Amino acid sequence: MEQLEYRILDEEKNYPALYHFEAIPKDEVMVRFIADYLVKDGVVYEKTSNAIEAPLYIIYVKLTQDEKPLLKSPPSKMSLGYIALEIREFSEYTSEYPIITNLEFNSLSDLALLAQCNYFMLGNEEWEKTSFEVDEDRQRYVLYAIRVSKET
Repeated sequence: MEQLEYRILDEEKNYPALYHFEAIPKDEVMVRFIADYLVKDGVVYEKTSNAIEAPLYIIYVKLTQDEKPLLKSPPSKMSLGYIALEIREFSEYTSEYPIITNLEFNSLSDLALLAQCNYFMLGNEEWEKTSFEVDEDRQRYVLYAIRVSKET
């Protein structure tokens, strides 16, 4: 098990710790390092960078100015041993991001492979990832994407 800390990117305040995880699996640290955003306690944070200060893994974040957390939804199946991923359609000029599909994974490494893709296929449609987030409030991961090609 690893140690992970989220810190606010604020040099004047000496990068104060925001959240600390004493024992977190390494594959979860990897997924969190990939994530662009963290949603926790009703607040959306944007990742600015990450670092390793052995034995501590660190993710630096800042408050987002224009992002709002998604509304609460029923608990995910994470508690049943599944890792839940929502794929949502991103649009620049809206705060509504419709769900394209929900996926379930048996391992965080499988999730990490998809989360790192720039492009992926769903059915016969190609999608381009715009961002990936850890939504702790809703106990799931969320990938935002834009449609590259429509099904023919």
